[in-house]
Amino acid sequence: MTFEASLGGLIKAGVIKKCPSDRRAASKLLLRAAIDLRTAGRNLDHDPECTFTYSYTAMMRSGLALMFNRGYRPAAVNKHQTIVQFVFVAMNAKYQKAFEGFDLLRSKRNRFIYEPDLPCSRAEAKGALEIAKQFVQVMNEIIDLENGQSKLGFDEQKKNKNL
Repeated sequence: MTFEASLGGLIKAGVIKKCPSDRRAASKLLLRAAIDLRTAGRNLDHDPECTFTYSYTAMMRSGLALMFNRGYRPAAVNKHQTIVQFVFVAMNAKYQKAFEGFDLLRSKRNRFIYEPDLPCSRAEAKGALEIAKQFVQVMNEIIDLENGQSKLGFDEQKKNKNL
């Protein structure tokens, strides 16, 4: 299945909408994802569920950045799932491992919300944080290639903030 065929399927299904590309919004989302990763890291020893949730949020924001950069928005319902679907059709085989973590974290984060007794260990939270760091970096790389920019400042932030 090609990206274009899959993208057309998402449009036909009404889960995404075409809109003008918004590189500024994409940049802001990537910068916010970097903040989410720092917040996740700071909470690892005190609140593993917070780390897990912020790790997922960083992934969601950077996936949404990819959508905005390419000129798409999720439709009104199931936005998180739509972002995951969009990223899946946008990723090539080189990045497949990073994507798999995104959907896994989305599913587990939903379970944390609706099943409050579900535990989140420090090890699980640390794993989520590592997956999220890799994913956000991949989204930055893809957007950088598309825009010809210098990773929208992510690498510099990483150096300065010890992500």
